[in-house]
Amino acid sequence: MAEIHALKLTQDEAVVKIYKTDSAGGVVDLDLSTDIKLDGETFTRAQANVAIAEIFWGAKKDKQIDISRIDDPVANTVHGHYYLTNSGSYNFDGFVDNVYGNSDIRIVADGPFHVLLKLRKTSGYQ
Repeated sequence: MAEIHALKLTQDEAVVKIYKTDSAGGVVDLDLSTDIKLDGETFTRAQANVAIAEIFWGAKKDKQIDISRIDDPVANTVHGHYYLTNSGSYNFDGFVDNVYGNSDIRIVADGPFHVLLKLRKTSGYQ
């Protein structure tokens, strides 16, 4: 079963549901070049700017979710962490988090979880 579902894909926006049902959780990587690209659209990483506009999450009691940007996939370097527990949401109303906006997104959890991300695609997709 896929762990990433695109709920909405437009030229300017993507809403994705990312989840794990395993009791131990795990890692899911959201690849900006494939997971939120429309059919026929081209992706240029050097010009890409994908901002996190909203986050909704749920995890079992006392379980944690870490959302990061993969700065260097070879060296496995990540930045821009959100450490989330239980359930909740962030709505970056009036601003967006576009730090490392051209980097893929990694979600790590120590138990079953779901995360919905609303992403703004401001450049890099044509």
